[in-house]
Amino acid sequence: MTELKDKFCEDIVAACYMVDRRQILRPSAFLDLAQQMAVFGADRLDFGDDTLGHFGCTWVLARQHVRFERPLRHKERGRMLTWHKGLQGLFFIRDYQLLGADGEPCVNSTSSWVVMNVEERRVVRPDFLREVVSLDPQSPDSAIAEPAAKVGLPRESELSLIGTRRVLFSDVDYNQHANNVKYTVWAMDALPEELVNEKLLKELTINFNKEARPGETVELWHALDPDGAHIVEGRVEGHQVFIERLIFD
Repeated sequence: MTELKDKFCEDIVAACYMVDRRQILRPSAFLDLAQQMAVFGADRLDFGDDTLGHFGCTWVLARQHVRFERPLRHKERGRMLTWHKGLQGLFFIRDYQLLGADGEPCVNSTSSWVVMNVEERRVVRPDFLREVVSLDPQSPDSAIAEPAAKVGLPRESELSLIGTRRVLFSDVDYNQHANNVKYTVWAMDALPEELVNEKLLKELTINFNKEARPGETVELWHALDPDGAHIVEGRVEGHQVFIERLIFD
């Protein structure tokens, strides 16, 4: 990872395992890249998981908003940038940009993170970090100006069960729960094939509300927003694990 004046960046290439049948970057591949950039970006600012581990805590992604501006093509080289935007209440805000070979944005994204006590599995106030590192924004820039929004079900929406997913070995990360990227993978897999294969995902907003642990089964429920957005909600034993709003074009 390279340090710019006020951002961290890494050069990437859209490898064969990162693209879909149309040879364009999968949304989940961008989310994987963003997650990795967040880890290294926090490490470089000395408030990564190693630092939080001394306090019995870890980072957990709470919300993310992504706008796909144009596809990144197979073998196309790009540059991924990330920067810390400061603390807003309980949320640490981190933005990302993926630039294409032409230097123009292919993806813009903002994310909101919370600190979780590992033993108690609950969100804690991050005030203790003020003693460790400056919480001022790394950069005044914004990939997306507003923080990721809270997603809700449309009023009087008709929910339909479109799939289930048991949390398996390949879904679980070192925090001992389903990795955040997997929820978007499950949602895209459960939506109609003609939609995900023929339309481009232009925007997604996802909220992570509860852990999905190994061996649990996540029910995937679907509703259409009046503006045509697809809402996918994941539930475990009636409790909402995640809810995601996806807009296709």
